[in-house]
Amino acid sequence: MWPDPLLPRNSLDLAANKTQAFWVTVQVSDDAVAGEYAGTVKLEKDGRALAEVPYSVRVWDFDLPQERHCSAVYDLRIGGQWLTGGKSSREVERDFWEFMAKRRVCPDSISPDPRIDYRDGEVIADFTEFDKAAAYYLDVLKMPHFYTPGMFYLFGWGHPPGNKFGEKPFEGEYPYEDTDRSKLRPEYKKAYQACLKAYWDHLKEKGWADRCILYISDEPFYGTQHIIDQMQALCDMIHEVDPEIPIYSSTWHHVPQWDGYIDVWGIGHYGVVPTDLMEEIKEGGARLYFTTDGQMCTDTPYCAVERLLPHYCFKYGVEAYEFWGVSWWTYDPWERGWHQYIRQSDEGKEFYAIRYPNGDGYLTYPGSGVGVKASRTSSLWPGCRTVSKLMPLSDSRV
Repeated sequence: MWPDPLLPRNSLDLAANKTQAFWVTVQVSDDAVAGEYAGTVKLEKDGRALAEVPYSVRVWDFDLPQERHCSAVYDLRIGGQWLTGGKSSREVERDFWEFMAKRRVCPDSISPDPRIDYRDGEVIADFTEFDKAAAYYLDVLKMPHFYTPGMFYLFGWGHPPGNKFGEKPFEGEYPYEDTDRSKLRPEYKKAYQACLKAYWDHLKEKGWADRCILYISDEPFYGTQHIIDQMQALCDMIHEVDPEIPIYSSTWHHVPQWDGYIDVWGIGHYGVVPTDLMEEIKEGGARLYFTTDGQMCTDTPYCAVERLLPHYCFKYGVEAYEFWGVSWWTYDPWERGWHQYIRQSDEGKEFYAIRYPNGDGYLTYPGSGVGVKASRTSSLWPGCRTVSKLMPLSDSRV
């Protein structure tokens, strides 16, 4: 068994002597007067009132600040059923941005990416569409975080770096098994650095650089010497452009050989990095994220660690936590609560099939599966609505 999603319903068939729970969401405007408010849920059948259930809501005398000091970062992927209803992927993505901003969580990146090419030793860049999206994402929605575009991501797991801007990273042939991974090709460095500099200088000019993180590597195999060497060489390449560019990797553990190279450590939240070591890392000038891959799954509902992550961030001085999917699924989530097998490789040589945990990433559901049409004003996943208008009981300050 796994939890059911909350369906946006205001009617149902209920058999005698059965119980059905409802979740009621109340939204409070910024200018609401603090105090006690009363509401009523009316239960009707064929226009005839069966019962009224009173409830009250207390509005407290403070506002949540516009500026957020803890980033909850969720990978956002648009495809499949998200594209039913006549909207383009870009329009659906903007709906998601608004939906997430209202809930004070953050997508992982801004799209579309800028157009950056490297031709004959020169950078050709067009930031027009990126700037429009970034202005809305950062200046209007006040999102606190975004990763650099995928073109600057370099490697995952035990893989060598990918080719960038028409250049390969090392001499020899992929997967570079007999290559010294500490020595990048000069042509590779020149092309990557020129394009990164164009992007980073543009962010600084726009005033957006302080919310940007360069995601260099996902779960690098730090137990392998050539991966240690590779990470050091790549971080040096980036910091030669600007030592202020923050480099992030979801390492889970602390890797002493990468102190001074990685600026933002993605560590496990369940004690894999002791709290005293977390303080040492911060005292050394690095920053901390919690990486939580695989722990928000429908087959482990009683772990409920996602409820504790904001508290962990507050208590231990960690500025963000990240999870790899708010919208990723491989089967129709209204039909199956689990994933397909997919093909992958740890190091780019041998491939195998794997199925990720049940519902890993099933944190939102497309409304088309239950007859709900998304719009710009209503979120893709509207909660159950209140039936009656709230009326103030008093205007006393609390």
